[in-house]
Amino acid sequence: MTRKGPVGGKQQLHKRMSWRLVWQLVQRVAVGQLTEEMAGKLLNVGRSRVNKLKQKWLKIRGQEPSPDWLYGREGSGRNALSQAVRAYVEEEIRYYREESPFFRGHINFAFLAQQCQRRYGQRIHRNTIRRWAIGQGLYEPGVDKVGKPYIRFEKNGIGMLFQHDSSTHVWLPHTGAHSDLIMTEDDHSRKVVGWLLVEQETAWDHLTQVRTTLETVGCPLAYYVDNHLIFKHPDDIETQFVRALRTQQVDVKFTAKRYPEAKGKIEKRFDYFQRRIPLLCERYRTKSLAEANRILTDEVAYYNAYHLHDETKETPNKRWARAIQENRTYLRPLTNTGTLDLVFAIHHKRYVDNCGRIQYQGRSYAAPGAALRRKITVAIRPPTGPRRPHTELYILNDAGREMVHYVIVEKTGGKTLPSETAPRPML
Repeated sequence: MTRKGPVGGKQQLHKRMSWRLVWQLVQRVAVGQLTEEMAGKLLNVGRSRVNKLKQKWLKIRGQEPSPDWLYGREGSGRNALSQAVRAYVEEEIRYYREESPFFRGHINFAFLAQQCQRRYGQRIHRNTIRRWAIGQGLYEPGVDKVGKPYIRFEKNGIGMLFQHDSSTHVWLPHTGAHSDLIMTEDDHSRKVVGWLLVEQETAWDHLTQVRTTLETVGCPLAYYVDNHLIFKHPDDIETQFVRALRTQQVDVKFTAKRYPEAKGKIEKRFDYFQRRIPLLCERYRTKSLAEANRILTDEVAYYNAYHLHDETKETPNKRWARAIQENRTYLRPLTNTGTLDLVFAIHHKRYVDNCGRIQYQGRSYAAPGAALRRKITVAIRPPTGPRRPHTELYILNDAGREMVHYVIVEKTGGKTLPSETAPRPML
């Protein structure tokens, strides 16, 4: 349905005509140089509207005209903002208009309203800030820039379904490079339960994020993903993502092909964070993913606690808590937590030769206890930080238990040599 304007389908006056032109016409009416009837024809409004404009003009005559005189509500905006908020908003708008290297001219009033609440504890509607900015000449509609998807279903409890996806974007503007945000959202509450910014998404990154999510909130009944190769192989070969989740009795559901909009909730969430994270990373000159992830964590916490959803009329945290109170939760704890390092690793098949050894990346490793001339599973864990700085290789038995563990140490000079730990007994 097409949305019409207030009178006969016309747009509002301030959207059809320059405020300066209307000011000049009303001024001529007020001093008797133009009749109200003629002014009404020129403005395409009724005489009562012309008379109201004239009365407003008479109240402020002698003052310097401002862009908001035509449609600003009297007393709105100015009195609603404290002096500290006004100073902060003015500083930020001037920054984004004049200094910002990546978002110059782009004013996000919803983001500014959110920042005001976080800094000063004052909840302000974005339009209040917008009207104040117009009144101060900081923002001119039509010149400055301001910055819908398919609804598929609504689950009736938390943990019934987690929507999971990634978004490629210039999250850190000062790097000039694209990076990937991996995110998971509970379908019922809209709570963001998992998040991770990485340079370029891999199956290992998704496994890392999923493991953290399940350890934090528990296992849902199912994950809902698209047909990306990380999630679904075109030849129906089980992917690392599906394998790891199914060991925890978590099902994986896929969108219909060529219908990515079916994941509308998670796509909306990416849009929400795309309007905030790059602004913050640019404002604080963030260039490292570690710092960007700290900013992201802070923003996710704010979203979950304070973002009032248009449909549910609740914040994600409140909706989550209410579902728990009403016993509408389907979350389960992780199983076999002692083997999670093996479950959430990258699995490969390798052939055991006549000497009881396997090959991996051009090097040979002993597989004690493994049957000769048959394939076995190896689990690879890439480096994860200072505590585990090296690639680790596990040889697994048929039950998925560790038989032997290798640490692949990078030696000076670019050579990679295996450092074998003592073989461990089969469990």
